[in-house]
Amino acid sequence: MDLSLSPETNKLLGELREWSMSELRPFAREADRTHSIPEGAVKALETCPMQTSPFGGRVEYPRRNEPSFVASEADGTYVLSYAVAEEMVYGDVLALVITKGNGIGGKVVSLMGNDEQKERWAGGLDRGEFHYSGFALTEPHCGSDAAALRTTAVRDGDNYVINGHKQFCTGGSISDFVVVFATVDPSQGSRGIRGFVVPKGTPGFNVIRANESKLGSRVFSTSELSFENAVIPAENMLGWPDPDAAGFVKAMETLNSTRGSVGAMATGLAQAAVDQAASYLVKNRTSFSVGRAARFADELERMNSALMTSRYLARRVAWRIDQGLPHTSQASMAKAYGPQVAERVAARVLQLMGPDGYSEEYLVEKWHRDLKIQDIWEGTGNIQRIVISRALGTTGFLPA
Repeated sequence: MDLSLSPETNKLLGELREWSMSELRPFAREADRTHSIPEGAVKALETCPMQTSPFGGRVEYPRRNEPSFVASEADGTYVLSYAVAEEMVYGDVLALVITKGNGIGGKVVSLMGNDEQKERWAGGLDRGEFHYSGFALTEPHCGSDAAALRTTAVRDGDNYVINGHKQFCTGGSISDFVVVFATVDPSQGSRGIRGFVVPKGTPGFNVIRANESKLGSRVFSTSELSFENAVIPAENMLGWPDPDAAGFVKAMETLNSTRGSVGAMATGLAQAAVDQAASYLVKNRTSFSVGRAARFADELERMNSALMTSRYLARRVAWRIDQGLPHTSQASMAKAYGPQVAERVAARVLQLMGPDGYSEEYLVEKWHRDLKIQDIWEGTGNIQRIVISRALGTTGFLPA
């Protein structure tokens, strides 16, 4: 397993980090305060060296006086997308909201849809016809136990009629389409769950709350949705007409392909905090005693080592996906380790910087808040540790 990257990819990553720092980071505080995307950040996207979302099937990298090329050919689609996500988030999480073709819904379609659905919906994101896509699984009464969902999809001739209530749908209020998971037969439990593409503007598809008031990652639109007799064509069921193509197991497999990227994003944000602390130490060196400065530097070194572990855990997942190898337990390891370590790193940086760490003069306190959700969404860290223990055959040793 070779986790090194090609010179072309490393060049792209360097340019992305510089762009995210210089062009997006200045808007981070405004995005946090307003819970929305600043206009200046959207304009800054015009100068981004990457033209598509890091979660898309391709990453286009324009060269001056040359046509764009598909940079993922050298290192693999997932290896590249994970690395790109880490570098973009290094500037701020704002980067993941404004890029073209974003949202997990498109990834779900590309993994669970039939050829026509992939071309129309996932391809539409890739071509820029759609800007954002949502993923509606969680409901007010169930989060980690997603199999307990109650939203229903009832067949009515050539259509399905969807009724139910979804919560914490990332991008729900701004998405061009949302992949909604509903049961076609409650008596079958998780086996009765299917995924459906519900386009924006569908009658009966209502946004109850556009964005929750959250601790962090406030620029992400986290929406509460309701479906009241929302009628969609039967062919909008993912994998149509195969009834098993979009079942609950497939939905969980989809998250296996994105959990590693959460580890990569958490690593990028925590790395930004560590690097800001290192700059702070240099700038304020005369304010520290020799012993305190040495302790500060030692802790930063150990943090960097932990983040390197997180980085390679995520990259291992990406490499295995690109090679077509099983990756469930590896994805859980990256998801369980990376976000938790990243949050601890950011918290310690706050302490090391003292009052300045908690001040809005620096972004460390914001990044600490932004990191909290990384351990929760797309499968909590605790759930991932259960998955890992089952893979190791040690579930029986876990406390009840």
